[in-house]
Amino acid sequence: MIARSTAKQITLEALVAMFDEEVHPLIRGNAASAGVSHIVVCEVLQMDSSSFGKRVALSVGPDCTFTLDHVLDTPHFRLGNVPSRFQYPTHYAPAKEDK
Repeated sequence: MIARSTAKQITLEALVAMFDEEVHPLIRGNAASAGVSHIVVCEVLQMDSSSFGKRVALSVGPDCTFTLDHVLDTPHFRLGNVPSRFQYPTHYAPAKEDK
């Protein structure tokens, strides 16, 4: 399990940089949406999986399916339904940067 204590908080720009340039506008657009408090990177960590390293950006907040507390504090939180493709939260960033 990756928990809040091991999922690393980073800036939104650092999080966006973890993805291909083609999706940068989509991630920034989702982050700017009302009701989104954070973006969480979930990643396949199983090294013998053909999906090892696959990442998704998950929008979380009060108007989303998940909140940050739910994602980071739920034991064994993961996306996916096949053990070799489970994606665990590894990084998160505030959706709106303090100016």
